[in-house]
Amino acid sequence: MIAAALALLTSCTALNAAQTPSSSASASPGHTTAGAPVRPAACRSLPVSPTTKSNVTAAYRTEAQPPLTHITPVKGTFYYGSCDGTFYAGTRFQLTPGSTPAEQVALQDDGAAMKYFVERPGSAWSYLASDGFPADPQGCAAIPQIPARLAVLWDDCRSSVAQQ
Repeated sequence: MIAAALALLTSCTALNAAQTPSSSASASPGHTTAGAPVRPAACRSLPVSPTTKSNVTAAYRTEAQPPLTHITPVKGTFYYGSCDGTFYAGTRFQLTPGSTPAEQVALQDDGAAMKYFVERPGSAWSYLASDGFPADPQGCAAIPQIPARLAVLWDDCRSSVAQQ
């Protein structure tokens, strides 16, 4: 099982190296131009705590236009993980009781789209990207700001039940 996981990570790293604009065309996938092996970036899908959900929701509340107060993540759509010390999350939001007409219009127009967030070391959660509407059939694999290895672990954010 460990060998299969390593093979998957290595193949994802090779694909990423081939598609990264800063990669050297002469470098072989998985190795630097000096021949030293490149260690695949460590990505993990993680169970999410209520505090993390709350912090991600707070980040979207303040960054959304108009600001949204009466929102909560849609059950079954919250993804959470890390790659090399940076944390990522993705979710859809829904209205909660007490929502204003402005919030209802804002979420009607943008609520179906998955939102993605990042928490870099020493920083708070911030909005990163959003799906288009309709969502790309590739799911979060189509979002360039989400590491490809993490999108694979999240089943491209297409499963009906995410980590809760």
